[in-house]
Amino acid sequence: MLTPFHAPFFATPTACPVAPDHPAPPDGLSCSMTLPASARSAGIARHAVRAALHAYALDPLAPTTVQAASELMGSAWRMDPGGELYLSLRHRDDALRLIVYDGHPTHAHPRLAALCEARRRATLRVFSALVRDHGGDWGVGPSREPGGGTRTWATLPL
Repeated sequence: MLTPFHAPFFATPTACPVAPDHPAPPDGLSCSMTLPASARSAGIARHAVRAALHAYALDPLAPTTVQAASELMGSAWRMDPGGELYLSLRHRDDALRLIVYDGHPTHAHPRLAALCEARRRATLRVFSALVRDHGGDWGVGPSREPGGGTRTWATLPL
């Protein structure tokens, strides 16, 4: 009689691979998420970025990258409260690329656009210094996504 508790059922599987205990190679890092534009999103982003960096053995970059993600999310939330924020973290060309998209549209009027950009850059003073001190680069521009909005990015060399 066959039962689900037959002895071979409990045997160690040989066809199923076992996940290795060592971290994944850094060049495979690709992490993204959509979060609500709220004050809590920066904290969620910090935890997620720290966990992703740890999973890819990039722990030495955690202090800078976690702070940068937090600053970007905080700035985006202030510019588009109540919307959605999209965070992307990727390893490419020996650098980490951190991008945050928010729904704040680009202004058609040049003076309004200049004032808005100045306001955004003012909220990113700490972020700017952090990226510069790490030898990285950053910028702000219109989102390439279909819904529009603003894209803020940073590249942090490894």
